[in-house]
Amino acid sequence: MNPDLLKGRKVVGSEGYVLGEVDGFDVDPNIWQTVAFYTNLSDEAVAELGFKKPFLHKILVCLPTRLIKVVGDIVTLGEPIRNLRDIAEKEICVNHRKLMGKKVVGVKGYVVGEVEGLDVNFDNWQVTGLQVGLTDDAASELGFKKPFLSKVVVIIPSEVVDEIGNFVTLDKSIEDIASLVECIKSCQRQNKD
Repeated sequence: MNPDLLKGRKVVGSEGYVLGEVDGFDVDPNIWQTVAFYTNLSDEAVAELGFKKPFLHKILVCLPTRLIKVVGDIVTLGEPIRNLRDIAEKEICVNHRKLMGKKVVGVKGYVVGEVEGLDVNFDNWQVTGLQVGLTDDAASELGFKKPFLSKVVVIIPSEVVDEIGNFVTLDKSIEDIASLVECIKSCQRQNKD
């Protein structure tokens, strides 16, 4: 599931107080783990935590995903919000959005597409794959018909990612990933007749 679907959901401490709303997630690409999440604090949480609220701005805190107890219509934490001030100040985050829009390149420099999102297992916060909008050539090479006015989006397993820099580099060719990709949007296989 794409963690961006949680954006805007209420975050509630174990005692039932609303901490704020989910704003994003942080991924450690070395271990493909979602390690932290960002929360826009509610005014009540700002007061409870003793933060000074800036004029016309929300306070954004970063907390480890290990604090999340339940993900549903709301995100429930296993800690009361009063315990979060020290944790929030110690966390250092790099937002997963830095991956969004990066070109995905296979071996021999073949451009596969662009990162559009992540696929995350919320039970263990493991990143299982990258949601990639395929180029027309890559969609055709993988056997998908080019949809009218949209693009094919697939999940490429995170274990085939070799390196993340200016590009996301795969350790396999387009032919080698054909059996690994899972289509999630605008997919229709071409007839091979």
